[in-house]
Amino acid sequence: ELLSDQARTKFRHLDTVTVKGSSVKQKIYTYDSRHKGVDFFLFERSAEDADLDAERYAPNIFHTDMDLRAMRQHVSDEFLDSFNRGRDLYLAGKWEQAAKHLRAADDIMVETITEEGFMAEELNEIRARTNMMSAEDAEAEETHLRSEMGDGPSRRLLAFIEEHGGRAPPDWRGFRPLTSK
Repeated sequence: ELLSDQARTKFRHLDTVTVKGSSVKQKIYTYDSRHKGVDFFLFERSAEDADLDAERYAPNIFHTDMDLRAMRQHVSDEFLDSFNRGRDLYLAGKWEQAAKHLRAADDIMVETITEEGFMAEELNEIRARTNMMSAEDAEAEETHLRSEMGDGPSRRLLAFIEEHGGRAPPDWRGFRPLTSK
């Protein structure tokens, strides 16, 4: 509510929860950005210029600032559509369908990061070391690296769904009560 409409479009609604001891529903959001594999500060600027830019802030900064754009280039419309559909189905209690969309969102994120070369250096290091490893160890290392590439919020919602057997409880009301502060 404190952000401009343009700024709000850059935040992703992850889940709706109630905090322990409260019945007030709170939406949880994130701003997706990635630092690995991104060339930061594409334009050299002095501290004074950075201060001037901050003073001239405008809501369209998310579209005009090259650093902000670079940090978000892994967030595709396809990914957001899949995640948002999965989240909406999750909140509606349709967890089996939600899980399919959330898995797809996670896969899209991994594919995008791999194809765009954000983790190319790390993948190349693992592939170079695979000659010295057993096939199992090489696969485990690549799986671990891929887990760093995926979408944490999609995976967290999937874990929550799986913890409950893949189906919303009968008393599901579209939010998750947190059990600790």
